[in-house]
Amino acid sequence: MKKIVLFGDSLLAGVMNGEPSDILDKYILDELAGMGFSGYHLVKLGNRGESSSDGLARINEAVDAEGDFVVISFGTNDSLKQKNTVEEFGENIKEIIESFDASKVILLTTGYIDTDTLPIGDNDRQRRYAEKAKQVAEEVGVNVLDLHHHMTVYPKPNEFVQKFDGIHPSTEGYHFLGALIARDIKEKLLAEG
Repeated sequence: MKKIVLFGDSLLAGVMNGEPSDILDKYILDELAGMGFSGYHLVKLGNRGESSSDGLARINEAVDAEGDFVVISFGTNDSLKQKNTVEEFGENIKEIIESFDASKVILLTTGYIDTDTLPIGDNDRQRRYAEKAKQVAEEVGVNVLDLHHHMTVYPKPNEFVQKFDGIHPSTEGYHFLGALIARDIKEKLLAEG
């Protein structure tokens, strides 16, 4: 059975209404199965409140999981809590990515925040962290899913986030994210032949 490692913050823990869930896992696996790629197992290594520094400190956990694919998501806590500057975040994320075979990595950028619900959020800052993630991904040659872009080009981005906290994806948001991840994995599999 092939493994997909979800390594990151609460986004990859599937937080719904303040609690971790399997919503994202279900959507990724259902989407892959629907495209003819079944038989995958998810290794969930998403921790709430973590910054890129926290992820770097536990990188061995993700490496030891030996995933066929690794989905990496850090940056929102760096941005929200300002734990790391954009430059420090970039250095951390580069070191995290370089711990894996680049062909296995899918990097997620920071997403959109409903600032009416979460006033401490700053979408311009989120965008800067997203841009840094994209820059690093290009430098090291890994696929990147620009969540900030995907969410903000939509006319009603608040539909993608929970009213509960204004930051974690809604049911629709997780479905969208699961589809994006599954599509990226499919493209990697087809490229492998």
